[in-house]
Amino acid sequence: MSVVGTFIGGIATRIGAEMIGKVLGERFGPASGQLAEVVIGEVASRLGVSPDDVPSIDFPRVETAVAEVEAQMPEVIALWARGIDGQFALLQAEQSEGGWVSAWRPGWMYLLGLMWVVRLLVVPFLDSTGETNLAEAMPAEIMLTLTGWFLALYMGGHTIKSLGGNAIDAVKAWREGARK
Repeated sequence: MSVVGTFIGGIATRIGAEMIGKVLGERFGPASGQLAEVVIGEVASRLGVSPDDVPSIDFPRVETAVAEVEAQMPEVIALWARGIDGQFALLQAEQSEGGWVSAWRPGWMYLLGLMWVVRLLVVPFLDSTGETNLAEAMPAEIMLTLTGWFLALYMGGHTIKSLGGNAIDAVKAWREGARK
């Protein structure tokens, strides 16, 4: 556990904040690390400082913040549990739809990784040792485009869709304003 977690855990024990003590004492199992980070973050946000600065705050303020977070622990634990339930539901949904739905992401990651290794390490080596010019056959611009498409679909497909919709709405509003 971190120094900040130990510090907050000691204060929680001192004031009788049992739930925070259990979370920071890792008595919720191996997954309690994420919940402990949430608890530490909540205490820090109540104090208006970063988690690393919590030990530098005077004890009465930290005790008050710990007591406030302790009072909200049932909601914090419920939100954390819902998040884990959501992750499990997503995993089950992906597994029930077959291998392709869950395999395309890591498949593309490995394919792109292999392509970048070949382009950045193998092709220059072959071009420098032989009479080849493979770099022209495998342009970095195309690699960047493929990587960008993958990242857009994997990490932000809905964000891009939302940005596209916002851009269309902005153009429509601009055209309507120009007509008036």
